[in-house]
Amino acid sequence: MLRAIGSRSYPTCVIMDLDGKVILRNDSQGAFRPTSEDRLKSSLELAQQLLDARKGMKEQPDSASAKATVQILEAILEIRPIPAAELDRVAVIEGVAESVRQRFDRWRAIEPISKILKDYVAKIRLVAREDKETRDAAFKVASEKMLALFRDGIALDDPRQGIFSDFWRLVFEGAISARDVETAEHALSIYRRAYGSRPDLKMRIDRMATRLGALRQGLEERDSDNSEKEELR
Repeated sequence: MLRAIGSRSYPTCVIMDLDGKVILRNDSQGAFRPTSEDRLKSSLELAQQLLDARKGMKEQPDSASAKATVQILEAILEIRPIPAAELDRVAVIEGVAESVRQRFDRWRAIEPISKILKDYVAKIRLVAREDKETRDAAFKVASEKMLALFRDGIALDDPRQGIFSDFWRLVFEGAISARDVETAEHALSIYRRAYGSRPDLKMRIDRMATRLGALRQGLEERDSDNSEKEELR
């Protein structure tokens, strides 16, 4: 059953249509998990929106807005990949519902983040758990890419998003590797604000703070050494 719906492991939660085809595997918070009533309702609304859009396209096969609505929702639900440029074009077609347009804008904003995470997960799935070197290298690449997104102005501000934690952890790791103290401080501050009250994450946050402190101290010592060398010249 899991193989039939394109899954590899438990727990797997999906929403299917009446024909038994998966129409929702990921929601705006990552892999679909009905962890709260609000999340379940939101996912069901998205699935229903797609079903209504497909019905509308059948009833109006020549309608550009009906076709655009289906394309947008299928892209969001990862049912059918559509080039970004094409999506941007159809999203502004007159007649596309404002609710669909707003959903698209939210999805478009986090899609680059989701892609980095999915690429990372896909890579490490093929790597043995014992191969720490390869897994660490994949994590480093993902953190560098996430830091680049942050520097381009892409960021998450809602801890309820399922990818919020992964995003800020990777930004932090990328900043540490790049010796970017300011960004690392910012990422840790946001992470601590969101998860500082959780006992299960205390050790992780403490380790992050320790690494940031070590980076800051190392850079200060380097700057001090450079200043002394300048004075000796």
